[in-house]
Amino acid sequence: MPKLAFPKWALLLGAALAWPAGAQTLKIGAPQPMTGPDAPFGDKFKKAYAIAIEEINAAGGVNGRKLEVVIEDHQAKNALAATIAEKLITQEKVLVLTGGRASGQAMEVASVAQRLKTPYLVDHPSADMITTKGFEWVFRNNPTGSIYPSAFNSFITEYADAMPKSAAVVYDNTLFGKTIATAAMKFLRSKNVAIVADEAYPVNTLDFKPIMTKVKGANPDFLLMVAVATTDAILVTRHAKEIGVNARAFVGFGGGFGVADFASQLGPLAQNVFSSAAWSGNPNDPKTKAFYEKFHSKYGIWPHEHEVEGYAAIYIIADALKRAKLTGNLDADRDEVRKALAGTDMVTVFGKVKFGTWTGPTGDPFTNQNVYSPEHSVLAQWRDGQLLNVWPKAFAETALVFPDPGFKK
Repeated sequence: MPKLAFPKWALLLGAALAWPAGAQTLKIGAPQPMTGPDAPFGDKFKKAYAIAIEEINAAGGVNGRKLEVVIEDHQAKNALAATIAEKLITQEKVLVLTGGRASGQAMEVASVAQRLKTPYLVDHPSADMITTKGFEWVFRNNPTGSIYPSAFNSFITEYADAMPKSAAVVYDNTLFGKTIATAAMKFLRSKNVAIVADEAYPVNTLDFKPIMTKVKGANPDFLLMVAVATTDAILVTRHAKEIGVNARAFVGFGGGFGVADFASQLGPLAQNVFSSAAWSGNPNDPKTKAFYEKFHSKYGIWPHEHEVEGYAAIYIIADALKRAKLTGNLDADRDEVRKALAGTDMVTVFGKVKFGTWTGPTGDPFTNQNVYSPEHSVLAQWRDGQLLNVWPKAFAETALVFPDPGFKK
């Protein structure tokens, strides 16, 4: 009987199909902004993922199989984020997704993940909507936008004479900005704090002086600022200080207020500005401290919320993959990973992780949201170029400064 001739690609395909299951790479897809205005954020997560992957693979991988993160650039564009997510699922054949960066992009990724039945672990995007849509394939470790102000709320309630007499709230008109501003104002009004200015602005505004002139005229006791973009966070703070807004506290909420560029570009103007947001793990915990030092040793920068979230996300996924009953059937394996994520109960450098359904501060029911989310909000303060936790006291790295030294009675 004559031998059958097979094309080379068929032999390669056969080899791939016969490859020992233990040697196959487990792929995680991560839509991130690697170019464009949000590229610094994408780079933060790329570094964080890399350390986690390196550690896990060096320790034997997941049940003998190596992990790989496939990062695709969505350029901080919502529509492109959806396209990239679909590509990762249908072409790259990833088992699970993470990443997203901003809430608008993450909402697109979540919708695609739900439609194509692929688990998606959100590592940073915070708009409540992402986990209040009832998506069974979407999970989130980090706190939501309405939880971001939790540490700030605790501070003004419990710290002597910190309750504002009035507040001005300036925020970008993104899903992220509106979620946080709405939650913050709701709480302040519940405490009978007058909102003397409610100012929304478009992302990448170049001149905040007209807004800050109005704010100054309203004479707020506190100035609250929300900016998803780093440039907006820098400019809104700069122009507030230059115009002469006289406030006892300047409080940013996540986004651009938590990145190194904020302090490096503002210099002395950043000093004592607060940031109430997702935290970067308990700095007093030895494992978290060890990660801080390892990251700094490798990259020359101190990690904060983004890096800790990205690093923790890979470990959460690795834990789920380890428990999932993988057979090699992609659709079935994705469902196994989803079920394993739902059963997560672990501790990472970011804190405790357990996904569940519960009601958030706004009254909306969360699905597959980390039940420990409220514990993962912290009030930090910029001090000599470093963002340090100051509240709650149990997680403080230094004593807080209040009121702002520049405040004039």
